[in-house]
Amino acid sequence: MHIALVVDPERLLTDAAAVQRLAVALAGDGVRIRRILPPARDEPPLLRMIAASTFDFDSSLLFRPSRLGALSSSLEDDPPEIFVSFGARAFIAAAELADDMDAGLVAMISTSDELDATALKRHTGRLDLVCAATAPIAARAARVVGEQMVTVLPLGVPVPSRRDTFVASPQSLAIAGTGRDVGAYRAVFAAIADVMPALPEFQVAIELPPGHDPRLWALAREFGVQRVLNGVSRLELVRPLALACGVFALPEAMHGVRSVVLEAMGLGRTVVAMDDPFADHLIDGVTALVVQERDAREWTAQLTKAMLDPAAAGAVGAEAAVRTAAGFASARCADQLAAACESIMRGPSIPFPGAGTSTAKV
Repeated sequence: MHIALVVDPERLLTDAAAVQRLAVALAGDGVRIRRILPPARDEPPLLRMIAASTFDFDSSLLFRPSRLGALSSSLEDDPPEIFVSFGARAFIAAAELADDMDAGLVAMISTSDELDATALKRHTGRLDLVCAATAPIAARAARVVGEQMVTVLPLGVPVPSRRDTFVASPQSLAIAGTGRDVGAYRAVFAAIADVMPALPEFQVAIELPPGHDPRLWALAREFGVQRVLNGVSRLELVRPLALACGVFALPEAMHGVRSVVLEAMGLGRTVVAMDDPFADHLIDGVTALVVQERDAREWTAQLTKAMLDPAAAGAVGAEAAVRTAAGFASARCADQLAAACESIMRGPSIPFPGAGTSTAKV
């Protein structure tokens, strides 16, 4: 079986490591893999052994047909049998390549926002399967393309055999988010100000990606927390440091899953998150501490529990690690994707693994 993984720049920012692990896992199982990536990506030596092509996803729409045509021609000698897309722009490219080469087409969807931006309806005639990261996203996708074309199949993250080898810093916090909802960050900064006096070595890694609201720094000064904030454009750029933080805070709903947060959960870190109807893996008091409102008192209560109550935080982190290993282990997800692709190649009479299971309601 020959699979092409098509990854656009947006998904590469958040899921580069996860896609690399997927490519290696599939190749290790004997699947031939070609990656189609944006140009100018530095890669580990192992990944250079897996075939790769480049496509300029940022190029003008005027030049896209000719560049896709050139890419299609370059694949003719060894055409992929399945194109798997990661990201809305990758899906468009994968759909056109699959149509040109009469190949299968799979879309991997990690958030509801990505689902809304992906032109699934335009390519239902070619589309074989939508792999949604959570059941609520799958249910929403089923309303677009039909239940039989949807399954719950996340990208997956590594699951350590021993969590105690990844020691967390008890006085460190990682904040993941777009930085655009000032009201949400106001509540979180107020909570940080409340717990700071009890944590003399407290440090915060805060994600401030392009497009974040510049008023956040003024807000941090207002609450007197700017001295503990360490800004970074993406937590993935400081992944070892981020995963060493004892607590992850998500001031805004992710509308699905994000690999670095799942990795943290797999390591037993405590996640304090805004309520998210598309993140069914975040269960209040079980796998995370969930905040229902953008309210400083509620955030303070949950952040205090996460930072200052080791027994409560440890219990939530331990359960999160167990459930992440069961539902999001990268090796398991790679096996499921390979099985789904084999089903596509055998024909529609063979049901996809997990097909028809997207019954969650949103």
